[in-house]
Amino acid sequence: MKELILFGTDQHHVEPDVLEAAGSRGKRAVSLADLRVPICPGVVIPGEALSVFPENATAAWSILQTPLQDIERSMEKRFGEGEAPLLLKVVESPMLNVRSALPSVHHVGLCNTTIDALASTMGETFIWQEYAFLISSILRLELTLEESEGRAKRLKEFREELQAARRKDSIRGVLESFADLLPEQLFTEPFFQLAYVVRLFRAAFALSPTTEDSAIMIQAMVYGNLDSQSASGYLFTHHIITGEDTLQGEYFSEAFDENDKSGHPLTELPPERLEMLQKISRTLEDHFKEVRWIRFTIEGGKLWLVDQASVPNKSAQAEIKTLLDLLRRGSVTEEHVIRTIKPGRLSEILHPTLDAASVADFTTLEGGIAGSVGAAIGRVFFSTERLVVAHRQAQQAGEDTNLILAMPSTFAGDVKGIEIAQGVLSSEGGYASHAPVVARSLGKVALIRPDISFRENSMIIDGNEITEGDFITLEVPYYTTPRVFLGAGSLTKPTPEDSGLLELLDIVQRKIGRVEVHANADQPRDAQLAKLFGARGIGLCRTEHMFFAENRINRFRYMIIARDEETRTAILDDLHKDQTEDFYQLLKIMDGLPVTIRLLDAPLHEFLPQGDAAMKDFAAQAKKDKMKFTKQEIIDRSQLLREFNPMLGHRGIRIAISYPEIYRMQTRAIFEAAYKLKAEGFSPRPEIMIPLVMNPHELKVVRNGKRIEGKHILGIRDIEREVSRQFQAGSLDYKVGTMIELPAAALNASEIARYADFFSFGTNDLTQTTYGISRDDFNTFFSDYTELDLLEGNPFKRLQPQVRELVQTAALRGKMVRPDITLGLCGEHGAEPENITFIQETGLDYVSVSPFGIPIAKLAIAQMNLGHA
Repeated sequence: MKELILFGTDQHHVEPDVLEAAGSRGKRAVSLADLRVPICPGVVIPGEALSVFPENATAAWSILQTPLQDIERSMEKRFGEGEAPLLLKVVESPMLNVRSALPSVHHVGLCNTTIDALASTMGETFIWQEYAFLISSILRLELTLEESEGRAKRLKEFREELQAARRKDSIRGVLESFADLLPEQLFTEPFFQLAYVVRLFRAAFALSPTTEDSAIMIQAMVYGNLDSQSASGYLFTHHIITGEDTLQGEYFSEAFDENDKSGHPLTELPPERLEMLQKISRTLEDHFKEVRWIRFTIEGGKLWLVDQASVPNKSAQAEIKTLLDLLRRGSVTEEHVIRTIKPGRLSEILHPTLDAASVADFTTLEGGIAGSVGAAIGRVFFSTERLVVAHRQAQQAGEDTNLILAMPSTFAGDVKGIEIAQGVLSSEGGYASHAPVVARSLGKVALIRPDISFRENSMIIDGNEITEGDFITLEVPYYTTPRVFLGAGSLTKPTPEDSGLLELLDIVQRKIGRVEVHANADQPRDAQLAKLFGARGIGLCRTEHMFFAENRINRFRYMIIARDEETRTAILDDLHKDQTEDFYQLLKIMDGLPVTIRLLDAPLHEFLPQGDAAMKDFAAQAKKDKMKFTKQEIIDRSQLLREFNPMLGHRGIRIAISYPEIYRMQTRAIFEAAYKLKAEGFSPRPEIMIPLVMNPHELKVVRNGKRIEGKHILGIRDIEREVSRQFQAGSLDYKVGTMIELPAAALNASEIARYADFFSFGTNDLTQTTYGISRDDFNTFFSDYTELDLLEGNPFKRLQPQVRELVQTAALRGKMVRPDITLGLCGEHGAEPENITFIQETGLDYVSVSPFGIPIAKLAIAQMNLGHA
C-alpha cells in the first residue's frame, strides 16, 4: 500500500514530493498542521494509493486502523464508540484547486448503533436530519455510478424522499422502505460505512480523466452545537472590503453552522478564544502572504480550525492594505507587493463599488463591454440636453442629482452630460469609443451594450423597458461581466487617501525607471488628482473640451457662425480671458512639470447645436444676446460646416490654416498664463501640441508663421516674442511639437522633426487611420473577427503590429534628425499593461493616460521592470 498522509496528529512534517500527491485541499490541511494551528486532524489517501484500496472491509481496516487511532487520540474520541463517538467527513482533494463536482460526505460513522449517543448530546431532531443528509450524499455518489435505469430510478426516489423528510419517524420510515437498495452494514457498522464511501469515491474518480488522480481526504468532524461551551463561526483575517487590520466575521453560539441561528460579533467571544483566533490569523497571513478565510468550531470549549482558503472576492483596497501590513511586519518585500497586485484592480479603488446586498432582489441584466469600470446609480436620461436640465432642477429643489446618460453614442457636445452624470450607457462603439474615453478621463462609469434598443423616451434591454427618469444601477467590474440593475442600489466610495493606494504608489515609484507617467487632464480638478497620483506632468490637455462649458459654448458658436474674421476675432478676444485662466490654473498646479496643451482639434460643426430643439434654443439665445444672425443663417452655416467624414476632415492643424485667429488666441493665452506665473515666481513649462499634422510644411507654417498674397499667419514663435516683450520677463522654457496620428506623419517623421521638439503618438487615431476602422463602429464586427482569429485582440486596447511598426519608425527617424526629441504616447493604450513593454523598448519617454489610469500604468511599468530584472 502506498504512503498515506497524516495531518493534525503527532505527525506534522510531510516531505514535499509526498505532499504533491495530497491534492489542493489536502495540501491546505497539511500546511495548517505544519503551522501548528489546531486543524481538525485527518488522513489523505493519494490517488495512487486509492487505486489499490481493497474492496474487503477487513483488508481496508488493516490500512486505516493506525491513522484512525492517531485521529482518535488527537480528538479524544473513539470512532463508532463512546458517549460522543468520533464522526468523519470524506471529501475529494483534486490535483487542481477547483470545486469538486462530487458531494462531500459528512457524518461518516453516524448509523443505527451510534445515533442515540449523539442524539443525547446534540438533539434528536438535528442528528436524525444529519443522518438523512449522510445517506442522501451516499446516494448521490451511487447515482453517478449506477448503470441500471430501474435501480437508478429507485435510488433517486430514495434520495428525494430523504431530502423531504424532516422528523425522526419519517426519516426512519424512508430508510426502512428502501433498505434493500444499500448494504445492511452501511446502517449498522461505522467502519464498513467509511470503507464503502471511500470505494464509491474511487469508482467515481475512475469515470473521468480529470479526477482519476484525485486524492481522498478523511477528516474528523467537530460540532458547535455539542453543549453551551460550543459554537461555530467564520472569519476573514482582514476586513475584505475596507482592508482594516481587524478580524471580520461572526460566531454562532451552540450552532452547527450559520444556518442555525443569528450570529454574534467576534468581539463577544471569550477573550482567550478571540486572542487565539487573532494569533492564528496572523500566522496564516504571514505564511500565505494574503488575507485568508477561516472556518472554525469550538466544541466543548476547545477551538478547532475546520478549513481555510484564499478570498477571491476581497476588494482591491483590502488586498493592498493587507500587503502593506505584511510589509510593515517584514513578512513580504516591496517587490512582492508590486508583483502581487493586478494593475487593473486599482480601478476598483478609484471608483465607487456596489454594495451587493443592496441589489440582491433587483432585476439583473448581464452583459456588455466594460468601457470605464466602477459602479454608478442614477435616474436615466436619453439626451445631454434633458439630463442637464434635470440636473439643474434637482439642484434647485435639493433633490437627488445622481443621473445616468444613455444614448446610442456620444460626441464632443455630450462631454458636459458625461461630466454631470455618474455614468454613461451606450449601444455603439467599444472600449476606445468616445463615451468610454471621456468617462475614463472624468472618472465616470461607462458601459456599452450593443443590444440596447433606444426609443424616444425609453430603452429596451433584454425585453425590459426602462423609461426616462427611472433609476438604474450600473456595475462595471474590471475582470468579470458587467451588469445593469433595475432600481437604485447603494455604493461604497473609497478615497485614495484611505485606501493604501498612495502608500503603494510611493513603493511603485521606486521601481518606475526611465518611462514616466503623465496625465490627460483638461480641468484643474483632473490636474490636482493627477498630481496626487504622482503624474510627472500633463501629456495631453484637450482644449476643445474647455469650450463646451455652459458659459462659453454659445460664444464659441457665435464665433463659428460669424462670416468674417473681424467678428470672429472680437469674439475670440472675449474668450481669450477664459482660456488664459484655464492655462494659468493647469500650469500652476503642475509647476515645474511639462504641460502639453493640444490646440483645438475637433471639427467646428461638433460645437454647433444638434437637433431641432437645440437649434431653436440657440437661435433664441443669439437674438437675446443681440447677435446679428437670423435663424436661417445659423441653419445654413451649420449645414455648410457639416462633414461626411469629420474624423478625416476639417479639424486639427487644418483649422489653423483656415482660421488662424483661433490658434492665435489659444497660443497667446498659453504664453500670457505662463509669463504671468513666471513673474509670480513659478516655473511653468508649457508645451504646445499641433494635432493631425501630415507633412512638415503645415507644422513649419504654424510654428514660424507665413505671409502670402495678403494673408498672414502669425507663428507661435512670433506670438511668444510679442508676449515676452509685453511682460518683460526674459525667456520662457517652452516646446512646440505634434501628435503623430497619421501614417503619413509617422513615415515623414524625419522631416517633421525639424520643426517639432516632441512627438506624442495618438495611438487611437493612428489605429483608426492605419486600419481604416472607426473606434465608434468597430464593435459591430469585432466579435466576428475575434471568432475567426483575424485580429490579435481589440486594436483599441492592444497595439497592433503595424501600428507598433509606425511608432517605432517615427521614433527612430525623429531621433536621427533631433536626438533630444521627447517621445510620448497619449491615449488609453498607454494604460494597458500589455503595451508597456513595447513602449519602453521603443524608447518612449512617457505615457499619458487619464488621471484614473495613472496608478494602473505606474504599477504595470514597475512590474515590467521587475520582470526584466
